[in-house]
Amino acid sequence: MPFRFKLEGVLRFRKSVEQSEEAALYRIVRDIVEGERELQELEDAQLRFREQRERRLTQTLPGGHLREIAERELELKTLADRLRSRLRQLETQRLQQLVIYQTAHQDREILSELREQQRRADQTEQRRREQKVLDDLFLIRGKDRH
Repeated sequence: MPFRFKLEGVLRFRKSVEQSEEAALYRIVRDIVEGERELQELEDAQLRFREQRERRLTQTLPGGHLREIAERELELKTLADRLRSRLRQLETQRLQQLVIYQTAHQDREILSELREQQRRADQTEQRRREQKVLDDLFLIRGKDRH
C-alpha cells in the first residue's frame, strides 16, 4: 500500500510537469504564429513603400521626400530582419521544448501504465481473497453437514 500512495503522488507530480511543459510549448508556438503575422505585415508594408517609391520616381518630387521613403523602407527591412532572426530563435526553442515535453509525456505515460498494472494486480488479489473466503465458507458448510 505505501508504494501505491507514493506512485499516486509521483504520478500527480508528473502530470503537473507534463502540463507545464505543454503550456510552455504552446506559448512558444503562439509567439511563432504572432511573429509570422507581424513579419507578413512588415513585408506588406515594404511592398507598399516600394510601389509608392516607384510611382513617385516618375513624378517630379523633392529629393527629401524620396529620401524619407527610402529611410522608411530601410527601417522596415531592418525590423523584418530582426523579426526573422527572432523567429529562428523561437523555432529552435520550439524544437527544444518539444523534446522536453515529449520526455515529460513519456515519463507520465510510464507511471500511468505502472499504476494501471498495479490496479489490475490489486483487483486480481482482491478476487483471490474473495474466492478464498467463499471456498472456506463452502468447506465449513460441508463439514457442518457431515
